[in-house]
Amino acid sequence: MHCDNLKLLGDFLRAKRERIQPEMIGLPRLKRTRSKGLRRDDVAYHSGISTIWYSKIERGQVSGISTQVLADIAETLQLTKSEYNYICNLASSIPEITVNSPRNKISDHTFQLLSQINPLPALLQNDYLDIIACNESFSLMIGFPMETLPPDERNYLHLTIMNPDWQQFLLIDNEDKLKIQISRMAGFLRNTLASRSNDKILKQKIDSFVELSPTFKQAWQNNSVLQPEEISYIHKHASLGKITLDKQIWWNVNGDSNSRLNIYHPQNETDKQRLSDVLKTLV
Repeated sequence: MHCDNLKLLGDFLRAKRERIQPEMIGLPRLKRTRSKGLRRDDVAYHSGISTIWYSKIERGQVSGISTQVLADIAETLQLTKSEYNYICNLASSIPEITVNSPRNKISDHTFQLLSQINPLPALLQNDYLDIIACNESFSLMIGFPMETLPPDERNYLHLTIMNPDWQQFLLIDNEDKLKIQISRMAGFLRNTLASRSNDKILKQKIDSFVELSPTFKQAWQNNSVLQPEEISYIHKHASLGKITLDKQIWWNVNGDSNSRLNIYHPQNETDKQRLSDVLKTLV
């Protein structure tokens, strides 16, 4: 396992251990302890390994950790499925393989596909959360053409932090909602980092988001992990107002360079027709 992954794994497990209280796994709370949350020996005992071995894992000094040990530690620390997948990715990552940067260009065939998806809003996004392209229906929904923005601002997270029109599209109208959305994005990026641990560009982007947003900095330090999800969400269409859309994700894999196509489906034929009518105004 690469030394960067060892450190990421150790830091993540320590952060999760410090947030689990003894009574959450059936232990009595100690009156006096210098440790936050669980002690290392508590985690080791409940995971069926020695305290010395677990301590070395947290210090980033152990490679070749078995899947059974990872599963037992995950159960003790009450990790979510996404968090368990994250530590497994860290433990199994092979850094000797060169990681190509995600694509930021669109082929003619993909461009045609985006146009054919109209009137359903759709965007193409890479592992960095960069928005590579979107169709006309999506541009009408957010209220501005994505291609008019500088390339470094065409990023889902950057837009969420900095762009008022994008925040309005996401119905972010207070700091709590902004914090929730940024925390979700931080979770997606951390999940990506597990499989791209030697990606210098990704690390530079993460550092830039830390500098850009104290909220992102805090979310990153919280070690949240999320995988892309297909959900229903209420958006504010620039012309139609509030509309509930189901997001469906299609993956495009080319070597180790992934991108995903997000397609937003209305929940009824009436809203689909409304999206179609708005699109006709361009003709």
